[in-house]
Amino acid sequence: MEPIALQELVRRCQRTLPDDPRAFEQLVATYKARVFTMAYRLMGNHQEAEDQAQEVFLKVYRSIKTLNDPATFVGWLDRITTNTCFDALNKQQRRPTTTSLTPTSDTAGDEPRWIDARSLSPEEAALRQELRECLERTLARLDLTGRAALILRDIDDHSYQEIAEILGIGLSAVKMRIHRTRLAFQELLDVICPGVRRERAT
Repeated sequence: MEPIALQELVRRCQRTLPDDPRAFEQLVATYKARVFTMAYRLMGNHQEAEDQAQEVFLKVYRSIKTLNDPATFVGWLDRITTNTCFDALNKQQRRPTTTSLTPTSDTAGDEPRWIDARSLSPEEAALRQELRECLERTLARLDLTGRAALILRDIDDHSYQEIAEILGIGLSAVKMRIHRTRLAFQELLDVICPGVRRERAT
């Protein structure tokens, strides 16, 4: 959605809720895929991701009138999503289960940009599937904040400043966290799937 259109939609929600939910319903329809996908990658479970996505939009419904600058809505929404999933995982006192980076849901939106649309041979398809499973298992072993930071930066393409605002930590801390998490990811990948980095390089 264009920034100006989004800002107007947010203002309409602020003016009309709770009497008229139509603007809010449009906001949910526009951003439900974004929220679900982020929740899915953090929670590692389809049903739990749906539950947390519903919780996110309930929080948005309750607090959207407190958002001072409609232009910051997307970052605000991402922060609510991340914190909601963090709270749920901390209550469960467990790591997210290993799962696909790409949600298999109608709400997941278009195929991610790293998918290659070319036809693959059976051997290439098998290698790609093996690599994806290695990456998924490795990602699931990271600590929750590191996992979130890496997803936000390397998969969702957020800037360091945006990640700092979403996670509520300093910019330098974000850069250090991502650097360390990338190193940890590489070390874990070598343990979980020995030789996979060499295969990717050839």
